[in-house]
This record gives sequence, C-alpha cells and structure tokens, in this order.
Amino acid sequence: MVYMIDAHVRGSTVQLVRRALKEEVELQKRSQGDSFEGSSAALRSKMRTFYTILRNVISRRMAKYSEKKLENMVLLSDTLLSEGHGSIEVRDPPTVAQERIIKSLVKVVFHQMSISKSDQVDPGQANLLLSLFVNKIYCDRFVESSSISHPQGRLKDAVSAVMASSNPSETYTKRTPADKTFSVYLFCCLEDVPDFQEGSLLTEEFDKIDLDGDEDLEGDTLTASTVSPSVLHRLPFSKQTFSQTRITLLPSNELEGLWESLYFDDRIKQRMYSYATIALKIANFVDLAQSGAHAFANNKLLLVQGPPGTGKTTVCKALCQKLSIRREFSPEADPLSNSYKGIVIEISCSRIFSRWFGESSKNLTGIFADVENLLKLHQGDCTFVCLLIDEVEAIAFSRNNLLNKNESTDGVRVVSTLLTQLDLLKKYNNLLVLATSNLIDSLDPAFLDRADGVFYIGNPSATGIAKILASSLDDLILKKVISTDAVKNIMDVDVYKEALVHIAEKCSTFGVSGRTLRKLPLICLSEHFRTLPVTIDNFLLALAHSVVSLQRA
Repeated sequence: MVYMIDAHVRGSTVQLVRRALKEEVELQKRSQGDSFEGSSAALRSKMRTFYTILRNVISRRMAKYSEKKLENMVLLSDTLLSEGHGSIEVRDPPTVAQERIIKSLVKVVFHQMSISKSDQVDPGQANLLLSLFVNKIYCDRFVESSSISHPQGRLKDAVSAVMASSNPSETYTKRTPADKTFSVYLFCCLEDVPDFQEGSLLTEEFDKIDLDGDEDLEGDTLTASTVSPSVLHRLPFSKQTFSQTRITLLPSNELEGLWESLYFDDRIKQRMYSYATIALKIANFVDLAQSGAHAFANNKLLLVQGPPGTGKTTVCKALCQKLSIRREFSPEADPLSNSYKGIVIEISCSRIFSRWFGESSKNLTGIFADVENLLKLHQGDCTFVCLLIDEVEAIAFSRNNLLNKNESTDGVRVVSTLLTQLDLLKKYNNLLVLATSNLIDSLDPAFLDRADGVFYIGNPSATGIAKILASSLDDLILKKVISTDAVKNIMDVDVYKEALVHIAEKCSTFGVSGRTLRKLPLICLSEHFRTLPVTIDNFLLALAHSVVSLQRA
C-alpha cells in the first residue's frame, strides 16, 4: 500500500538548522583554506542530508499506525508531542534556550551519522526531531492499480480475450498485499518561510496601479490576490490582467489542509492528481518537447464538471497546492526555498466581457499573452503555472447554440479566441489548465475535445457525508466550540459514529451538496444554541433537528 505523506515543517526551526550548518561549513572552509571546494554546494549537501533524516523519521513514525488509522490521517503537533517520549514543545520563533537545543541536536545527529555511516537516529532523537521541526503531517492513501498479465499464449490472444470479455477487469491480476510504502514530501508554506514577505492582500503597491478599463467594471471591487508587493513587480502582467484575474503563489497557507477536507467517491482526487502529474512529467521529456507535433494528445487541460456546490473549484485549488508540495517532477526542490513553486492564475470570466464589440476577445488574448510571458520566465526552473477557469461555460459556450439564438458574434469570437490560445500555450511543459463547469452540455464540442480528462463530481454519498460532518465536528472540538471528554476524533467513539452515520444516511436521501453540509454546523449553532461551548450529545441531537428542517425546506 502506497501512502503519500505531506509534512509541514516549521520554517523558523529549519532555518536555525541551516544557520548552524552554514557556521560549520564556514569553519571547515577556514580550516582547510584553498583546498576547500564550494561552501554553497557543501551547505546544500548537508541540508539534503538533514531532509533525508527527517523523512526517515517521519516514515518510521507513520509505519507504527494501522492501515485504518492512516487513511486520510492528519497528525497535529499536539499529537506528536503526546505520543513521542522525549518530545518538547517549541515556540515560533524559538526561544534562545530552544535555539541552543536545536543547534546541539543537529551537531549530535550529524556526528553520530559520521561514525555509524547511517542516516538512522535513535527513538529519543527521532521524537525530538519531530516535535522541533514538524508542524503537521497529512497522509493520503493511494490505491495501486492491478496489473495486467497474460501467463499463457501470445499477446495477440491475450488482447483478443480482453476485447471479447464482458468484464475486462477479470483479466487483471490482483496484487498481493505488500508492506506499507511511504513517499514523504516536506514543505513550508511561503508565508512561513523566513525572508519571504507575503501578504494576503495587495497593499499600497497594488493600490497605485491605475487599472485600464475600470469604467467597465461597474463598481465591482477587485478580488483579493495572495501576491505581495515585493513579488508583484516581477510578474510580467499588465494592469488589465491584474484586474481580471486572481493570483495565488504556492504553497500557500490559504490552501493548506484543503485537500484533506474533501471527500469524493470513485477516487476522484487520486485520478486528478495522477492525470496532472503524468501530464507535467511527460511534458518535461526533452525529446517530446522539441519534436513539434506529437502522435498523442497532451493538452494539459482537465475539466471538472457537476452540479453547483460539490467542491469543483475547491478541489482544483487543492490539487495545485499538492502539486507544489510534492513536486514529483522536481525532487531536488528545497522546501525552505523563498521562491514560489507554483502559481495559480484564476480568470474572472465576468470581467472578460465588455460592452464594447471586440473588447472581450481582446481582453482574453491579453491574459493569455501575459500567461505565456510567465511560462517563458519559468521555463527552466520547474515552477508550474496553473490557469484556473471557473465556470468555463461563460467563455466556452457552444458556438452553434449562440448562432442559433441570434446572439452577438462577439461571444463566438471569445470562444474561438479561447481555443486558439489554448492551442498556442500547450507547447509549454510547465503549464496546467483546470476548468470547471456546471453546464457541460452547453460547452463547445471543440473545447470538450481538447480536455485530456473529464471528471464528474456529484453530491456526496452517505459515507462521504459522514466524513464531511465528522471533519467539521472535529474542527469545532479542536476550537472548543463543542465540549467532549478527551475526544479528538469523533469517529473513534462508536456511539457518536453511529449517530453521525444515521444523520448522513438521512442527508443522502435528499441529495444535499457538500457546500450545504459545511454550512450545517453553523445553522445548527445559530438555531439551537446561544451559549458556548455545547456538549457533543446536545449538538448531535440539534444537528439531527437541523437536517430534518433542511429536508422540509
């Protein structure tokens, strides 16, 4: 069984390690003189060794849990402290005393490694490393596909058997159960990286921009972007593009934990991640990138469709966050680097359209031109660029339907411009295009044909509803809105689990959406309680009342 482990490291404490190792390298340089080669290379090598130690420690800790516990598991720093003998609580930033402990621990660990010639540390030091350097651990289980085999006969006969079978899955050979395998990825959100000044809103530097065409916005306020003024001037974007898009640098605190909070059936998240990852990996093969026309399609365009409120836009953003963390196409990336690993450009389709004829397609062309400049800027550094088009039907509406309704040809020009620009950008190996739609039947067939993968996200099943509600309640317990007797995970207590499952089955009978489910706790609190905290028993009873009221409404 394969598990993807995303460990959020503490930027302040890891930075102390870097300083301690840098001091050691400088001391070594002074002692060796001219014979010493490359202090920066030596520092990078030592940091890679430290990251390897940390990954091994995390893998050994996760190996102690059962498969049932590991599924969608989130370990907080409090849990790491309570479970690890020898762990200590660390402040952010660390105190002077804690800085001494960290530097001493690094020296001891590296000294022991030089003697033992191994990157393994003893359990006491492992627990100390976890508590000092790890903030959260997210576990994502990946189901391995079965293998295809043809033990007898020729390949042609095996292919014929598959084609003739009413159930092709019968030709797959089930894999034998294997030991747990962990792929550990270390990351630090940009806001937590030392020397990276990141703001949640565009501040005075952005306010100085005189937006072109703001008379067409009819009083709308700009959508908040997560680009700081220090980064803003380095992006090759026009003022108009800034007014029509929302930009997020990755990995971001804003999107942390979002992937784990989403529950879908049919392994949608895993399939989307696999599609996006393999598309970026294939695009990085030099011979494919230089060969011009390909014999296979790799448009790097994924379409997520389904009814409103099911989490389509959210899963797209969460996917980009995971890609920036795991960076499978760039394994040497430093998690403490102060440069962004990915950038999401979210197009505001409503802002593209103008009252002036021809301006709409011109606006779209301008955005794509700036995106192309950004792709060229990051062509060699493995930073990927994601173009997120929410409710894409606004700019990819069927041209036949538009003409049949005698609509303005300006809408047709916008669709044609979109298709042309997508074709121009697909040659770049660091591009990913994600689009969402509530009305897939209204999309232009040419746009649908360009999508490498189409994923349907519907309303959650009873199992998904139970997980969403449990996640919301666990968060309320953590925030002490709901009082319990030392319960951290509500699904670990049978009586609470049974009650939630019963509520979830009721919700599934009338097709409640994921967005509505996440509103339920607030609805419940506002209708039934005036004082906080509330007991878990009373809250579950009130939640059942709210579900019944919601069904009647």
